[in-house]
Amino acid sequence: MPDSNRQTIPPLTWLGAAAIAIGLVLDLVVHALVPDLHDAVVAGFSVGEHAAHLVVLIGMVLVLAGIVADGSRTARRLDRHEGSPRNAVR
Repeated sequence: MPDSNRQTIPPLTWLGAAAIAIGLVLDLVVHALVPDLHDAVVAGFSVGEHAAHLVVLIGMVLVLAGIVADGSRTARRLDRHEGSPRNAVR
């Protein structure tokens, strides 16, 4: 029997976590396997390294956005009195 109080992870947070994982793998590949002898260098890093770091940063933003959006939805759900009886003393 499923637990009705079980917390689920918001879809946007899953997407952000997937982006972080992809960015980390890309970062590992770019740093360890791809020679960057002839790449353009910007601020001491190759463009590929910047791109990998950007993917991880976007993933972090998506994770945070998913958590904040879910928290605001939960707060709105708790404010509603749909389950209370109509003749209750308030």
